[in-house]
Amino acid sequence: MTKYKYKALQDNTKIVEGEIEANDLREARELIRKLGFIPTKVYTEDALHAQVQNVTKQERSTAKVQVKHLSLSQKINFTSQLETLLSAGIPIIEALQSVENNSPDIKINTISKNIRIAIVSGLTFAQALKSLYGNVFGPIYTGLVKTGEDAGEFEATLQRMLVMLRKQDAIKGKIINASIYPCVLIIMMTGLLILFAKFVFPRFADIMSFNGADLPFLAQSIIGACNFIDNFWWLILMIIGAGCYILTSLFKNPHIKSKWDEFILKVPVVSEFITYINLSNFMTVMHISYDAGVPIISGLELANKTVGNYTIKSKVFNSLNLIRGGKSLTEAFQRTAVIPHSLISMISAGEKSGTLGKMFHDCADVIDKKVDMTLEAMTKLFEPAVIIIMGGVVLFIAVAFYQAYVGMLGSLFG
Repeated sequence: MTKYKYKALQDNTKIVEGEIEANDLREARELIRKLGFIPTKVYTEDALHAQVQNVTKQERSTAKVQVKHLSLSQKINFTSQLETLLSAGIPIIEALQSVENNSPDIKINTISKNIRIAIVSGLTFAQALKSLYGNVFGPIYTGLVKTGEDAGEFEATLQRMLVMLRKQDAIKGKIINASIYPCVLIIMMTGLLILFAKFVFPRFADIMSFNGADLPFLAQSIIGACNFIDNFWWLILMIIGAGCYILTSLFKNPHIKSKWDEFILKVPVVSEFITYINLSNFMTVMHISYDAGVPIISGLELANKTVGNYTIKSKVFNSLNLIRGGKSLTEAFQRTAVIPHSLISMISAGEKSGTLGKMFHDCADVIDKKVDMTLEAMTKLFEPAVIIIMGGVVLFIAVAFYQAYVGMLGSLFG
């Protein structure tokens, strides 16, 4: 039997310390739980020094880390680890301790540690998350976590959050995959321009200048453009940076942003993609919040925060006002036309049959399929457009090459 020292949480508020004899660490933890405590730290005298050194190193590494942003994959990683541990019956303090010790991501380590400390000091997980990292995880994540915690189904809410985060990650991946082919064509086109401007046309220019002839205009323009980029690349970068800053500043203006959002919804194919992308997150949050027991109005307010398009957001806001005025969800959606008619019939059937949560889930599935279809349609339209542009550039280079070749022959035999 080995003597273990421990620190444990009593009644989720008070830290107690003591000693217990057990055959191994796992048995020691089980014995501590049987005493009615939640073990937070169990160690032997021999391992104490090593644990102190490890903790000191970890605190040094996380002390300087200020988490102000998490990528989508990091949010998925944190939520997945925590959900797995909680579903296995591990208490929240131990789960956070495990994530803190085992995750290779320093940001996740820091978040787990600080939330664990806040819970030990008396806060709930939702309170700790919102107060410490509300801006990092966003109002949707923190709001749904609080709802799940209040309803006593925290693990189920984390599972639903994982579904939403993975769906967002999948959409992001599809957009990136759809952008690869055009990017490859643009890189090839740029390489072709550089090849002719740096190596081919200068050779023609040398031969023609030796014979007193000038390089044709098109070839000169290509060489001049590449020389300008080569000599004034810093100016081009400054112009691009200034342009990006101006556009970002303009889109921060609500009036300009609303006008742009209204315009983009009038562009064929693109409008469908923008609409379904916004409705995908919207309907997923509606499904999650409804299953978690959130009232319809609160669920709509929460879901509306996922909508980025001002026009769609204003329609949801008008729907909210209609529901507050006594209208049903179906009637509100019909009057504002915030979602397609086919989905409205599904919502209506859900309201009448009492299966609104299932209908929200089905609507989210339909919208996801629409996102795939519109993304595929956009890709099919975009790829020919890029090919046409690339063909135009190749034609421009071919004509310039032909003129240079004819001019060189004229200078040699003229």
